[in-house]
Amino acid sequence: MGKKRTRGNPYPLIIEPHPEDYDGIPFITLIQFRNSNDTKHFLTIVDNADTSVIKSYVLDMCGPEAVDEEQVINVASYWYENSRDRYPVSFEFSRQGLAKSVERIYRTFSIEFVTRVIGPLPKFEMGEVKQVRRRRRKPVPAGMEVTRKVLEL
Repeated sequence: MGKKRTRGNPYPLIIEPHPEDYDGIPFITLIQFRNSNDTKHFLTIVDNADTSVIKSYVLDMCGPEAVDEEQVINVASYWYENSRDRYPVSFEFSRQGLAKSVERIYRTFSIEFVTRVIGPLPKFEMGEVKQVRRRRRKPVPAGMEVTRKVLEL
């Protein structure tokens, strides 16, 4: 009889901080991804994580996708120093006008296949949709006179 095929990761996800002697870039995260019998490691900047996926920018893909890695790291460094607790790094890429170029290195990793994460794993609640209620503007009826008054202060 053949081996029973298991889907996903039979091991629990291990999330750990950088080692104490780590002196590299603080927002870089190493993701160990297991697919079938193959295990791969990716250097990433995590955008957001939840209970099912990790969304991140894979720095290993900068070369093959012709994305300026130095520019990505500079923008992420600015975000880390100023806004890491307020919003995901993807917002900063969008504010800086780089969203279109960095979308080529954006990847989503299923938690089922991730076995280990070393480094920061930011989590932002993004499911909340805020509604803005606006009144519809009614047109002025045809026989009504409109007068404009100027206030003098």
